[in-house]
Amino acid sequence: MKHVQLRSLIKAICPLFILCSFSLAQQSGEEPVPSQPSSGTDAASALVQRVTPEYSGKVSFTISKKIKKTTIAAKDSETIVISAPSVFECVRGYGYYLRHIARVHLSWNGDNKSAARFIVPKKPVVVPEALPINFAFNYCTLSYTGAHWSRAKWLKEIDRLALNGFQYVLITPGLEKVWQGFLKDLGCDDLSSSFIANPCFSAWWNMGNLEGEGGPVSQQLINKEAKLGKAMASRARELGMTPVLQGYVGFVPHNFPRYTDDLLPQGQWVGGYVRPSVLRPDSKEFPAVAKAWYDNLEKVYGFRAQAFGGDLFHEGGRTGGANLGACAKAVQKAMQDFSPGSLWFLQEWGGNPKKELLDGTDTDHTVILALEKNLVPNNSMRRDYHGRRYVWCELANFGGNQGLFGGFGILEKASGNADGASGFGLLSEGIETNPMYYELFFERINNRSVIKRDAFVKRYALARYGSKNPALPQALSLLASSVYTPTGRREGCPESILCARPSLDAQKASTWSDPSVFYDPEDVRKAGLLMLEAAKSEPDLLKSDGFRYDLADVCRQVLAERARVILPLCKKAVEKKNKKELAKHSAQFLALFPLTADILATHEDFLLGNFLHGAAQRAAGDEKEMTQPLRRLITTWTKNVTSLDDYAHRQLSEMMSDYYFLRWQVFFNHLIGGGQEGSAKETVVTNNGERVVSVIRDNKDIETIERDFPSADIPLLTTPKGDIIQLAEKALQFPIAASGKKDTSASDAE
Repeated sequence: MKHVQLRSLIKAICPLFILCSFSLAQQSGEEPVPSQPSSGTDAASALVQRVTPEYSGKVSFTISKKIKKTTIAAKDSETIVISAPSVFECVRGYGYYLRHIARVHLSWNGDNKSAARFIVPKKPVVVPEALPINFAFNYCTLSYTGAHWSRAKWLKEIDRLALNGFQYVLITPGLEKVWQGFLKDLGCDDLSSSFIANPCFSAWWNMGNLEGEGGPVSQQLINKEAKLGKAMASRARELGMTPVLQGYVGFVPHNFPRYTDDLLPQGQWVGGYVRPSVLRPDSKEFPAVAKAWYDNLEKVYGFRAQAFGGDLFHEGGRTGGANLGACAKAVQKAMQDFSPGSLWFLQEWGGNPKKELLDGTDTDHTVILALEKNLVPNNSMRRDYHGRRYVWCELANFGGNQGLFGGFGILEKASGNADGASGFGLLSEGIETNPMYYELFFERINNRSVIKRDAFVKRYALARYGSKNPALPQALSLLASSVYTPTGRREGCPESILCARPSLDAQKASTWSDPSVFYDPEDVRKAGLLMLEAAKSEPDLLKSDGFRYDLADVCRQVLAERARVILPLCKKAVEKKNKKELAKHSAQFLALFPLTADILATHEDFLLGNFLHGAAQRAAGDEKEMTQPLRRLITTWTKNVTSLDDYAHRQLSEMMSDYYFLRWQVFFNHLIGGGQEGSAKETVVTNNGERVVSVIRDNKDIETIERDFPSADIPLLTTPKGDIIQLAEKALQFPIAASGKKDTSASDAE
């Protein structure tokens, strides 16, 4: 009887306790921690409620290890049941249902449910089997893309990854707190403030390329990042995913005062950054130091991870004559001692990992992330890592640059087993771009057969725009066959020279990119005209967030290509010393900036203000702790003029009007006034295994604009404005010559 009374008392008190906890959390400014689902089916049902609340109650789940194939079937005339061997497969099955049956479109750049219908299949639908290891995120993604994502956006992202079939997700927020505890345990907590990097730069800190950049980081932000990382890992685990946390590969601050005989100085990285040193993994001290790391990792995240990232001697790291096989063996032994059976994910990049290092790894517990930027159709996905499993990883974007680009040919033809790979990896550095390409990539993960382009494009157009207008798949097909199918190996999209540091010879914005234009720009303009035609005949298209994004993106690309036509005319005028012609053509060139800015202002995803607002939400207290480093990351990267300038350039509305425009305006005013371009500084830079010549011209006025931008007070937009139809008509009016053909319209452009 007493037990019954006790249970009654607990039932009465618990709701009050939860309410009080929620109230206290609100008063303290912290987000309440969501309650954990009590089972896998509860977790799947909770996801349905979050993602598609209108379908809540209409979808149920059955989980049993005896179920061999994930199946979607009618439960009755109004509800469905998804049966699967795990909660992860239930969620992946629901993602398949949304894409292929209900026509619900989810994207980084505009969701759409206007074409959606809740359909109860007449007969069971078997969900195609996915490969066993599909991996999300490059370290760089978590800074270039994720640094301006709030907690709410990050949790939404984990849901999307699960729906699209990613079993493994790299999580790095929270490592600040791990390092703080780790260094304290080693008696070196005084090094934390100068060593821990700001989240905007933490990707390269976690890869051993730099330390302390964007810092010192406040304790409030360190604590908030730890809560974010723990929440991300918790959400991933409840959906059956495996969080990939940072393994210990020997990093210590470059001025670490202990074990000096066993430290390997790593010199400098690109831009003159001092790299952390490496404690030799084959040293006698390493096991105890690694244990201290893993103890703090578990303390911060609240669980013992089953998968780890971390690379030895990344991007030019110095081995100091160490035995690579012995080092790899020691690193992996520490992982296995902490978490038996865990996986070590190693990035293949810039010549790493070398065969000697691979020879020291355990074949059963090692997976190679094969980063691939060569997206030409005839490229093979087959790799040889001496018996180690590998994941074929697309790398279509560098730095988060905006530009139409993708890998249609290679993804369409690839078979479901990726020529022997164990899965696919989403490792682009910037992922909030090119929604059609990434939708194709998600389809590749969940499809074991060749993808037929026409069928894919028609289905995609209907789902994204909610329209059957025939002009839309025609437009998308034009893009798929041109700008989305590269003809050679390259580093990301053709970059807009509007974002380049001013020069009469400008062909690209960043140091390592390829300046060539491999497609006919007129195909992009024609695609824009088809989209414009569709919008005029069907005004409701403008209610589609995705359509407005895509039309603005196409127009942005067209204007970027117009710049390539006009700039050579400016150079000819300078060579002829014809100031009148220079004034005319430079005015045409500069006119592209406000038009581009106005077009981009029509969609929230192209607003710098919206971009920085997300970073401000990520901050803890002083929003400048996140917004100013992020402004620098997307402009000069470092505080000095280096080869990293404009690597992460963004075509955002306010950037076009209040940064790039100002640089080019100063440049042309100088030339029209009789000045010279400035003396060129050429330096040979090696990175990612490639040597390039970096050319930077002296211009103090431009350097002032660049140096002041992180703290500059400029008008920022957080909500869209403008008429995309009128602006698109203006942007698309002039033909663009194909590469190698004479363009006669440049002199008429206003």
